[in-house]
Amino acid sequence: MRIAFLGNGMTGYLHAQYQELHRLGNDLMVVQPGRPELAVGAMRDTDFSGIGTEEFSEYVAWDEHTDMGALVARVLDFEPDSVVMTSWNFSRAYRTIMKRVPERVVRILVMDNLWRAAPKQWLGRATHRWYVDTVADAAMVPSDRTEFYARRLGFAAADIIRGSLSADVELFDHGPRDGAELASRGAFLYAGRLVEHKGADLLAGAYSFYRSLVDDPWSLEVAGMGPLDSALRGIPGVNLHGFCQPDEVAQMMQEVSCYVLPSRIEPYGVVVHEAAVAGLPVLCSDFAGAAAGLVQDGQNGWVVPAGDVVMWARAMGRMSTMGSARLGAMSETSRAISRRLSPAGWALNLTEEIQRRRAAGGRRFG
Repeated sequence: MRIAFLGNGMTGYLHAQYQELHRLGNDLMVVQPGRPELAVGAMRDTDFSGIGTEEFSEYVAWDEHTDMGALVARVLDFEPDSVVMTSWNFSRAYRTIMKRVPERVVRILVMDNLWRAAPKQWLGRATHRWYVDTVADAAMVPSDRTEFYARRLGFAAADIIRGSLSADVELFDHGPRDGAELASRGAFLYAGRLVEHKGADLLAGAYSFYRSLVDDPWSLEVAGMGPLDSALRGIPGVNLHGFCQPDEVAQMMQEVSCYVLPSRIEPYGVVVHEAAVAGLPVLCSDFAGAAAGLVQDGQNGWVVPAGDVVMWARAMGRMSTMGSARLGAMSETSRAISRRLSPAGWALNLTEEIQRRRAAGGRRFG
């Protein structure tokens, strides 16, 4: 089949997913903003240039000078069997493509947002018949929380494709971890943008408080960049590494004891899957979509209330004072849970879903 992806920014895990889709014999077109600052949300403050997606796909990078009419024509000339669009309100050119493809082309909207009853979300719900229904036949979601939002935008149960995101398991899986080895690392890791909704300031406060709670505090390794860099800079025990490519993050996960995701708002959080694949115990915000499927309290970490500095400090204290046997058991559970998702499984599921929907004539099932 021929599948076109209309994206809002590139990542390492998307590259891994697309590569598996290509290995199944599909021809791909990948359309993305040409620079990080043109992307939206989580794709800003990152730089995945040179990742290599163009080696197995027709890769189209656009910027503010691109003739959007020519971009629409190029995608239509690709004659896709399916078009997969990320973000239903991102680009007018993307919406034009979704409206102009033939009826048998399966149009899939990839969503990862959580329902928060925000005014913009209520507006989307009120206008979905004109703004969402006209461009998408199915919604692909990573978690039940996003599915709840998709259903509120008018997608029926039959119109939902589940399992939209996966870590690059080949990159992050270095085999089983030993509890004594994990304990010896004595370090937490955070990898992500240093912005308010990711909880970078909360992490700074929680880590500072945590250091006063224990006699032998672990260090905090931070891989990322953003405007709240200064909130973490200068705190004893914090080591700032700047933005790191996926292979560098994968290596860092082998050199620490636990992963932390303190986000106030985290639509999903593929990095939680990456950490689980790497065999790390995890401390995860309750406002992360990945929490329900990848973190089990007491088994491979804890889900911690978003925004609560004291609870985060205490959770870090519990984690760093556990014995090596408990850390080893948590690592085994993380690895076991992580196997429920993979780029290969994602690619097979998407291929089969498109084939099934094309056989039914396209458009919505529900």
